[in-house]
Amino acid sequence: MLGFKPLSSEVVKAVDPQLEAVNRNLESYYDAWEMFIGSWIIIKVDDTQWVYEWRLQAEIAMREDGKPGMSDEEVADFVSRYMPAYKAYLPVLYSDGPRGSKPEHTLVVEVDENRNPLG
Repeated sequence: MLGFKPLSSEVVKAVDPQLEAVNRNLESYYDAWEMFIGSWIIIKVDDTQWVYEWRLQAEIAMREDGKPGMSDEEVADFVSRYMPAYKAYLPVLYSDGPRGSKPEHTLVVEVDENRNPLG
């Protein structure tokens, strides 16, 4: 959640009422962490659904290496828990950057579905 700014209660409730607790906790993130960060790198994606595929690829690779890894269904369940936060907070992160960040100290790298940088 590092870099996400707290939003109005109405905005987060409209996405997912369970985000209200997350939203309240984001207030303390600034004092605890973000105020100490001088520069930011933001990885921007056009479609957050790519996160499912990326996590699945990592889990498949782990299983192929003989390590424990989540099943496809477990990956879907795991990643789906993050999607409401991405839906609520990423637009503001992409447009404004993290709270307290300076534009000259913020690098935004947009990547495609294969994680290749664009532009």
